[in-house]
Amino acid sequence: MSDNIIDKGFLTRLKGAYQAKYGIEMDEWSAMVLYEISENFENNNKVAENTIIEIEKASNLIKGQLKPIHFHREGDSFWYGTGRSLPYAIALLIIGVLYYLLISDIFEYRELKSTITNFSNYENLIKEGIIEEQKGYLYLILNEHKENDDSVSVGKEFFITKDKKTVWIPIGRKQE
Repeated sequence: MSDNIIDKGFLTRLKGAYQAKYGIEMDEWSAMVLYEISENFENNNKVAENTIIEIEKASNLIKGQLKPIHFHREGDSFWYGTGRSLPYAIALLIIGVLYYLLISDIFEYRELKSTITNFSNYENLIKEGIIEEQKGYLYLILNEHKENDDSVSVGKEFFITKDKKTVWIPIGRKQE
């Protein structure tokens, strides 16, 4: 509420203006309420005007920071966007490939480690088998076991199951 005191003359002028405009007589309470409403409306207008000015300042600041780009052809915009995002895409691809190689090496290492711990007689297989080097890699050369032989050469022969899904390599006799 305002600290201004409304005098009787102002309320009379306000009631007279209302009666002249609408043709209806207004009592004093209605005139005071109308005055309060108009006073608050003026305050709200000032706040709204200040807000609009601040919004315009912020809008001009944003517009000053933007750099519009205009293209003559549609294809130019595509190549511009590709050029802007291509380094990120290549970096992401390289990171993905490196991550895949690292993870696959970790899993391969774990698999080999578990194979070595599960097969304690692998040393016999390597000692008895023929090891050959080709292109920098060592290979254990085994021959398929002939079914008509009863004896098995440890480290030299292997068995293939009938469904040909698994290979059985004899490592040695079970020690009891």
